[in-house]
Amino acid sequence: MAKRWRGLLAGWLALPALAAGYHSSSQDIGPWGDGASQDGLAPRFIRFVAKQAGLTLTQDVRPLPRAIEELRNGRNALALVTASSERARFAVELCRPVSIRISVLYHRRGLVSPIGPSWFRQRSLGVLRGTHTLDGFIAESGATPVEVSDMPQGFRMLQAGRLDAMMCVRPGCGHAQRQMGGGLPNLAEYVHGDEPMALYVSKRSELARDAVMLGKLKAACLSVAGKREMAGLLTIYD
Repeated sequence: MAKRWRGLLAGWLALPALAAGYHSSSQDIGPWGDGASQDGLAPRFIRFVAKQAGLTLTQDVRPLPRAIEELRNGRNALALVTASSERARFAVELCRPVSIRISVLYHRRGLVSPIGPSWFRQRSLGVLRGTHTLDGFIAESGATPVEVSDMPQGFRMLQAGRLDAMMCVRPGCGHAQRQMGGGLPNLAEYVHGDEPMALYVSKRSELARDAVMLGKLKAACLSVAGKREMAGLLTIYD
């Protein structure tokens, strides 16, 4: 009997890490994640991909710097965040299911001709806390960054004259403006460009060593059903 139990225990220990042991944290920058509801575009897409691959996750929504730090140390096994060469050093990129459009909204104030980056020199620019997407633009233009917790807060500050311009991230920007109820008339938009979002697996997570599951997650992300799911979420959240 003892030999039988030792055999069973050895077999159990040889099994791959249980799916329930994996955790996914999404950023709390809308619409990618919402701290109050613990929901959002990223948690829903990650949940879809995991379900398609047969992977069970626990999930939460955290401030972006914390979500990234936990992706670095392995506590955040799976995350959908802006792609970057820095993140590729500590996480495995599975796919890029969507790009976000980054722009800056500002008051026209009688301006009739297009502006360039130099127009923002020494002007206050609302930037979402924890993001570095506009670092290059800020360095080039000389704008003064002001951290805000979310786009609605930034647009309220823009409306009150406490900001000269505000970062606009689509999807999400349209919804945030509608929340103002038409309170932001006469705005112009300076388009910065598109930034790809990547689905990453932390290199320090056991999930990164499960080649079969990584293949399933990547296939689910790139599948026709995955593209359809993302398109539907983009419609909901902007």
